[in-house]
Amino acid sequence: MTHTSNRPPESVRDEGPSVASRIVFLLCLGFLVGSLLGPRPAAAQKTDGAEASTLIERYRKARYRTLARRHLQREGALPVYPLIRLPTLTDSLRPARPSQASATAREPSFPLHDIRRVRRLEQGWFREQFASTHWAFLGESTDHTFLDTTRTLRLRACLQAQFGDPTRTLADRPLEKPPDSRTQFEYWFVVNDSIPVQVMDGRGPKGRGLIVAVERAYRSQLRALRDTLLAPLRHSDPAPYVDYYYDTRRKRWYRTGHDGQSFFLEQIPAVNVVPGRRAHLDTVRSSESSSSVGGSSP
Repeated sequence: MTHTSNRPPESVRDEGPSVASRIVFLLCLGFLVGSLLGPRPAAAQKTDGAEASTLIERYRKARYRTLARRHLQREGALPVYPLIRLPTLTDSLRPARPSQASATAREPSFPLHDIRRVRRLEQGWFREQFASTHWAFLGESTDHTFLDTTRTLRLRACLQAQFGDPTRTLADRPLEKPPDSRTQFEYWFVVNDSIPVQVMDGRGPKGRGLIVAVERAYRSQLRALRDTLLAPLRHSDPAPYVDYYYDTRRKRWYRTGHDGQSFFLEQIPAVNVVPGRRAHLDTVRSSESSSSVGGSSP
């Protein structure tokens, strides 16, 4: 007697669950691929770009190092190429300083057709004539020219040679104790018939340069006026002179000047200074005197 079994064959029974699991696996795989290939945030893209750039740089550096090692192994040294001259506006990379001649040629000049020095006895006339004048002053500038860097006692000797005695000195003032001003000398001028100008020292024989004053209406032209008016001093030889000078810090009086051979600065008693009486220059002095200042060329 033959017995018939109702169970499906073994192969058919195992095939059903296997197909279902495969379908589920394929669906999961599709979702995973879609998430990977779908749109990504911008920040993630930038990060990947930076990482790619960094990776490229690393590769480039590694390649250069490899090439350098190969060259050193083969040649023993790296190649040295000659310097290449780059085109420049000048023959030097350092800024070229203009020559003194060209700088002077570019400086504006003040037209002077008349220069009148005010004499000592004309002080009253000058004050009355220009009593309402508002002054503009120019001291040492930043250009470091001859008129800025030369010692004042030498400029005073050149003024003496060019214009004669100053209009006013410290001895012409009433004696105060201490003096109300330590200005050693003043030269007053009237240029172009109507423009008042004053030239004076700033710190006596121990300073450098001069102070120049002019009517305020000519303030913008003051530098050009100074350079034009005092240009002859550059080529003037020092002339003999003597002035009184009061040192406000030491509270002492001095005679200072040029005796024809050397410059000097010597202390004197205060009683030697008489109001209204200017200092008198000795006819004979020794250039090797201990009171000389800086030799014959300060």
